[in-house]
Amino acid sequence: MDPVRVGVIGVGYLGQHHARVYSELPGVELVGVVDINKERAKEVAERYFTSAFFDYQDLFGKVDAVSIVVPTVIHRDIAGRFIEQGINILIEKPVTTSLEEARELMEMANKKNVVLQVGHIERFNSAVVELSKIVDHPIFIDCSRMGPYVNRNTDVGVVLDLMIHDIDIVMSIVRDKVVKINASGYPVFSREEDIANAQLVFSNGCIANLTASRITRKKIRRMEVTQLDSFISIDYLEQELAVYKKTSSSFPYLLMEKPPMQKGEPLRLELEHFIKCVRNGEKPLVGLEEGTNALEVALNILEEIKKKHGDS
Repeated sequence: MDPVRVGVIGVGYLGQHHARVYSELPGVELVGVVDINKERAKEVAERYFTSAFFDYQDLFGKVDAVSIVVPTVIHRDIAGRFIEQGINILIEKPVTTSLEEARELMEMANKKNVVLQVGHIERFNSAVVELSKIVDHPIFIDCSRMGPYVNRNTDVGVVLDLMIHDIDIVMSIVRDKVVKINASGYPVFSREEDIANAQLVFSNGCIANLTASRITRKKIRRMEVTQLDSFISIDYLEQELAVYKKTSSSFPYLLMEKPPMQKGEPLRLELEHFIKCVRNGEKPLVGLEEGTNALEVALNILEEIKKKHGDS
């Protein structure tokens, strides 16, 4: 079986890890990495025994698939060019800066019949995979995604940088429409919001409370899901999940289950899934439709923040 030939566009903090994983996956040939920073491209290429390119168009005709790990504002243009070439794409979240751009890519990808996966990496966290198997009818969800400020990903605010992960997961388990949003957010270190909170109300009555911050000292990644008969707690960082069950003779909940899980690197699992979809022509777990749905809710949250606090 011929290897799947791949390239990575953008080898900054995250893109370098795409290159690393691809270089280690069986049945995959890392053809090259691309970055406008020539020294960076050469450094990463040398580290993973591949070629350095400085213009993404140099990969045309050389690859079957690419990871696009560049600033969101240029996602649409670069992805569009690769779709035109019939090349399969994993594009990092958020998929684009607008719904119009996302829908354009969806139409193009459908016409060209290419795989287009959106990089919502937390879907491949072992705890989230287990959650998707056991969650049934959530009535309240509380999410916290916080950590210290780092000088990257500041082309977008915390809603599109961090909260969008939880938006995607919440929507995947509630499986209903958002009918009401209340949100607040404030810039602290950057021009965009660095801390934000949003409450989503779904048409089935479920309420989700989401908090995201990139100004706290401690890194926290957790989700708690309440159902009529159970309470489920997730620690993303530890890849752990605990299920507490309501019983007729006990209060509060009793710990009934802490299922053992095969922990793995979420990025590796995500890229393995992408390669499998490319090889078999399968629909990815997080395709353009899912990525666009999460983007739409995130943009609506940002609109609510602007209404409340103005454009400053």
